[in-house]
Amino acid sequence: MQVGIKVGLQKSSFTDLQATQPDFCEVWFHSAKIDQYNDLFSYIQSLGIGCGLHFWGAAENTLVNLCFPDTKLLAASRALVKKTIDVAAKYKCRYVNIHPGGARKIGVDFTTYHFYQIGEKVSFSSCINLLRESLSELTNYAVNKKVELYVESVPAMGIGKPLQDGPGGRTAPLDLAELPLKHLEQVLTIPQLYFTNDFGHTAANIISTDRTEIYHYLYESTKRLAPKTRLLHSGFIISPYNGTDYHGSLYEQIFQTKTAIPNKLEMLGLLNLFRTRSDVGVLVEPESDHVGNFQFLKTLISELS
Repeated sequence: MQVGIKVGLQKSSFTDLQATQPDFCEVWFHSAKIDQYNDLFSYIQSLGIGCGLHFWGAAENTLVNLCFPDTKLLAASRALVKKTIDVAAKYKCRYVNIHPGGARKIGVDFTTYHFYQIGEKVSFSSCINLLRESLSELTNYAVNKKVELYVESVPAMGIGKPLQDGPGGRTAPLDLAELPLKHLEQVLTIPQLYFTNDFGHTAANIISTDRTEIYHYLYESTKRLAPKTRLLHSGFIISPYNGTDYHGSLYEQIFQTKTAIPNKLEMLGLLNLFRTRSDVGVLVEPESDHVGNFQFLKTLISELS
């Protein structure tokens, strides 16, 4: 496995990269601020490390959605992803990682990170063919640009104001109707399209009070989709297991307990599935201290047998 770190437009990303010298980095990439990333890309290139882009974008304040039955939104969403693939090709980034979208339009304010529902929810089944069309078109576009396209697992529920609410915001989940993994799996048969397994997101597909049920789903899904997997986000969730994500640090004490899914022991089991895979990258997405989490992850991986 290659061990990476998450970076973005914040100034600390430069010092984080210098401190860690990772195998690769994943850039939180806002598609409306393309020109603001030039200095960061130049610095990444000067270090000679690999790079991938984690795409985020909105069309007229509506979160990009690659499967909702709205012709205008679909066209705008596909165009923004293509624009990001162009940037990845320009800077020789290895991949662009995207979310599939879902069965509802979602409003977003990237200044406050406020997410909100727009209109009614449609059926997930009505989204599958549109997603297949989107990802087939975008995968072909990426391949022609010598960039890999990854699509990521997403949680069952969201948080309206994640940065303001912090972990407490998880007690009031918001139904963003993002596409469940069981539906996303149907399009992972597209040739040269790859999967990003966010452990926290995948676990959050199951809403249950039974942690055994949740971990079983996480492990079996991870094992089944391993051949299509090229990227791991090594996060975990904590109770309540209500379908929401959690961006805690791996060195938190709670990660050692059964409240965390996966906990440290279980994370080792998941990572061990990819122990010999040089084509797979892994990183942490904590709310803070990316350097400390990178170092903890490196130590964790060194424990694999």
